Amino acid sequence: MKEATFYQALMSGNDMVDDQHKQLIDAINGLYRAIDSGKGVEEAKKTLDFLAEYTTFHFGCEEALMNSKKYPLYLEHKKVHDEFIETVNGLYGILGKNGANDEFADIVEKEVTDWLINHIQGMDIRMTDWIKIRTNGMMDNMI
Repeated sequence: MKEATFYQALMSGNDMVDDQHKQLIDAINGLYRAIDSGKGVEEAKKTLDFLAEYTTFHFGCEEALMNSKKYPLYLEHKKVHDEFIETVNGLYGILGKNGANDEFADIVEKEVTDWLINHIQGMDIRMTDWIKIRTNGMMDNMI
């Protein structure tokens, strides 16, 4: 079974952001478990629903943080978030067409897990580092 892991290099220094990233990783792993369980498309769809909803919620929180701190790359970051939401929403069609199988798990790994890990290590860490510099390192739970 595939598995996503939240590891030290993904820590941003903001408790809210880090906790939400952990929840996203848990949601991805829930989707992998649903695919692996053999319970079919309906079970996978339920976990995909949660992943889609939580992704939208999390991005909204990050965007509020960026706005409140006047992050100069906000629009670029938001555009990437919006594109990822479209990617996650596109998984419904793939799931309906191909089913909850290994091929679908491979797509989730590439388009969701790998994307999220790269996004956190890149854009999110740059954003939280920028905020830390401007707030004397006081990152916890800022919105």
